[in-house]
Amino acid sequence: MAEEPPARGTLRSRLRESDGAGSGRWSLDLSGQYLAALPTELGDITELVVLDVSRNRLESFPAGTSQLSALAELNAAHNILVQVPPEVHQMSMLACLNLSCNRLTNLPDEVTKLGSLRRLVLDMNKLTSLPEGISQLSSLEELNVGGNNLSYLPEGISKLTKLKRLCADSNVLTAFPVQVLQLSGLEELLLNHNRLSDLTDNLGQMTGLKTLRLNSNRIQTLPDSVLGLSQLEELDVQNNQLGALPLGVGTLPRLATLHVSNNPLVQPPPSVCGMGIEAIRRYQDDLASATTAVPHRLKVVLVGPAGGGKSTIVRALIGGNHKNDVVPTHCADIVPWNSDDNVEFSLYDTSGRGVYQAWHSWMFTPDALYLLTFNLYDLDPESSQQDVEYWLDFLNAKVPGAPVCMVGTHTDEFTAALRAKKVARKCKDLSEMVQKWSQDRTQDIKAECQVIQGAIAIKESTNKEPVHPLSGVGLSALQRRLKHLQKLKETRIQVWEEIVPVSATTMSGIPDLRACLVTAASNATVFPSRPRMTSVPLSWLTLEKLLLQQPDFWMRREDCGRLAVQAGVPADQVPQVLEHLQAVGSIVMITPHHGKEKVAPNPGRLLAFLCTLVNHDTESWLKEESARFQNFSKVQYLEARSDLLQHGVMSHSMLCALTAKYTRTTQDQVNALELLRGLGLSYSVRKTPQRKDQNSNHKNSGNDWQHCFPVYCRDSLPSEVGMRWVPLPPVNTDQLEVGCHLPFCPPGLFSHLRVAAYRHLGTERVDWQTGVLTQVADRALILQKSNTKDGSHITVASRACVEGRSSLWQVVLPVADILSQVLQCWPGLRHHLYVTCAHCLRKGVTNPHRFSGLLLLTAPPPGITLLDCPSTQGAQTVQAQLVYPPHRDPDQKMDSVLEVVASKLELRDWRRLGRTFGLTDVELDDIRYDFSDVQEQKYQLLWMWRRRRRSIATAKRLVSALKEIELHDLANAVRETLGYKPANQTAT
Repeated sequence: MAEEPPARGTLRSRLRESDGAGSGRWSLDLSGQYLAALPTELGDITELVVLDVSRNRLESFPAGTSQLSALAELNAAHNILVQVPPEVHQMSMLACLNLSCNRLTNLPDEVTKLGSLRRLVLDMNKLTSLPEGISQLSSLEELNVGGNNLSYLPEGISKLTKLKRLCADSNVLTAFPVQVLQLSGLEELLLNHNRLSDLTDNLGQMTGLKTLRLNSNRIQTLPDSVLGLSQLEELDVQNNQLGALPLGVGTLPRLATLHVSNNPLVQPPPSVCGMGIEAIRRYQDDLASATTAVPHRLKVVLVGPAGGGKSTIVRALIGGNHKNDVVPTHCADIVPWNSDDNVEFSLYDTSGRGVYQAWHSWMFTPDALYLLTFNLYDLDPESSQQDVEYWLDFLNAKVPGAPVCMVGTHTDEFTAALRAKKVARKCKDLSEMVQKWSQDRTQDIKAECQVIQGAIAIKESTNKEPVHPLSGVGLSALQRRLKHLQKLKETRIQVWEEIVPVSATTMSGIPDLRACLVTAASNATVFPSRPRMTSVPLSWLTLEKLLLQQPDFWMRREDCGRLAVQAGVPADQVPQVLEHLQAVGSIVMITPHHGKEKVAPNPGRLLAFLCTLVNHDTESWLKEESARFQNFSKVQYLEARSDLLQHGVMSHSMLCALTAKYTRTTQDQVNALELLRGLGLSYSVRKTPQRKDQNSNHKNSGNDWQHCFPVYCRDSLPSEVGMRWVPLPPVNTDQLEVGCHLPFCPPGLFSHLRVAAYRHLGTERVDWQTGVLTQVADRALILQKSNTKDGSHITVASRACVEGRSSLWQVVLPVADILSQVLQCWPGLRHHLYVTCAHCLRKGVTNPHRFSGLLLLTAPPPGITLLDCPSTQGAQTVQAQLVYPPHRDPDQKMDSVLEVVASKLELRDWRRLGRTFGLTDVELDDIRYDFSDVQEQKYQLLWMWRRRRRSIATAKRLVSALKEIELHDLANAVRETLGYKPANQTAT
């Protein structure tokens, strides 16, 4: 039972001098007496410095205790307080406050006014958050908030510069509190018994840290930055999911205690860990120095037109059945081959059928050897020139600088008597075609370089702007274009002079081809930028095996880094290992236009998945009797088939049916859709968008979605396009058109663009094989691809009344920018951006003038509103604002700013920021559905805002939005990235 308060007059008799007689520090101990209330006269003992009322039954303090102005230490632990007594707020001299083991649900802001507080103990309560004002406790040296229900720590923690001990164990933290990285004086950090799965890569910033406890979490990887904790004495990571320890952890100079038990450790093995730190150090040193001899390895990609004999060559090389009974390749195939010369090959056999070519480019990597095959028997110097140039342009666009070996096939079809002579003649013809291609491409680049050099010379020699095809273009834009062209000229594919004639039927020439491949695998001159390796560290082979075992189609490089730690590969070697594995065909590194580089750890599995979604034989592929469609009714099947083959729309149920082997779970489906979008093959839209509740955790149902594959869209122009977009702009209407001329348009590029731009193009759209008509911001927008004698043109255009012409750039420019991004996926592709003359468009001129696209990178000339239309020799004019885009955000660091925000934005804040940007909950749900990676979700949010709200998507607006949702520290980080001083947060 609770006792009564001590009798009046007895309190002073119980006073003691806490530091001995004569100290003047009077203390009173009322602990462990089961008191229900404190005596009211307690407030009269104003000289009291230390008060212990722990282990009672207190629910509140008497009003008089607010007079204890000299109180420096208050221990009220193990009571039943549901709130911090208001009287405590008045104890301005408090240096130590212990409120552990109570029932507190919040910490009032008034507590943060106790500026003398050095120790604050709040563990074992029911706190769900801490106030941001905690940053005002500038003298705080110890903060204990363990045993609560905290899911995050406030940003204000980073301001506690004197903090030495932070205990936040036994909470529900899911993300490492990066705020603590700014606490340079922190010596103890306790985050054990939480829900952490990842740690920050910047852990090494806490150079003064002596104790780090992370046990009983869900951590899978310790970052290498832990090696920067030079003062660390105790590290506890037991009861996690660690597969490996960072190489060098045993070399931490002061580390005396390391707990790693109850982890699925592979490197070092548990037996070594149990022997102590010195044993771990010796093991890791031995692992790093161990190497093994390996054979030469080479990735070989076979390309060329259908019927060129690629598959029969593969079978002949590996010694299999090489008769003419080979089934045509379905999309592509990857065949391993170990030659008798101790060389290992990965043979990528691609189909030459047009329907597959858009699906191949991800396999084309710069460190492979390409065999370009042609049927010599059918080769004709006149009719085959176009085919030869097509395949050379295809390879040059994707892998400039790569070696290419020309292979002539079907030599057995020539009559025996004239075979040698005919084959020699055909090889000469093919060689001349290659030479013509090379000369023509060189001449085209030289011609453009001369024009640009002339424009640069004029600009450097005169202050006046002469009449010139590139007049108005800024000098820096001209110089960048010239540098780009020179690079294209220097890095074209390296086509070998010797053509190898073969016959897979008679095996004629196959030994020569085999010898050619073996030589290339070991010849350093073939790949001068990549050394031939005859021995590699054992850890590299371990990493290769681990990657091959991964179930995902592709992975982030960060995930590969975690596997590298498990394999024992040092962090600085990871890029080199991945490049080596790609060069030998074991993995493929893919860079989507919208995100960071990904790694396909098992290209064969990725290819097998893609093969389920494309087939040249649609009758057998979509056969109704197939077991894949057994759950479809007759009506459902016919509707799904029609939607796909006529409109390029695949229902979610059909997607799951076709890919059932690889998408057994919802997460598998999400990963697969992200892959298809990243490769530019498809995008997903809702059938009927539904607005979700703002606080709902509802996950989108797959059946609410349908998946659009542009490569399957109908060929014919829909009739409604002609009604919604007439050939000539109506009266008092201006048209803005930005285009791109491509002397060669790679297969799949236009489809990739439509996938990349699908968010901007919206859902109210009409699609056909060569175009999209949609509505954006109440403006009609049309995206088209057309073929002409000089190549292909991709144009994006919109129209508005004369008064609204200034808004056209907001509609057109985002798609043009996305086109520029997609073009970067083809580093060897020559292209010209342009702005079509609005006057020529209005008059329907057959060959309209095209202003150089370099103007898109040039600020509008001051004071000029009209430009001459060159097609009319200056007789007519065109509005300058229909040629020059509005001046863009002068901040050249915007991409870096977005990276900073994406890396530091907490997951709990990203939806709030999105709403502040004006994005809808439907758009935010789409991002969550489309991107499984949390970091990518945050980046895509910023990317969408920048594209949708381009005119106002500036760094200034970003800082303002962050401040609106009280993320002042992140706003300051943006300002610092821009080179500005952080805003002062304190009132003056």
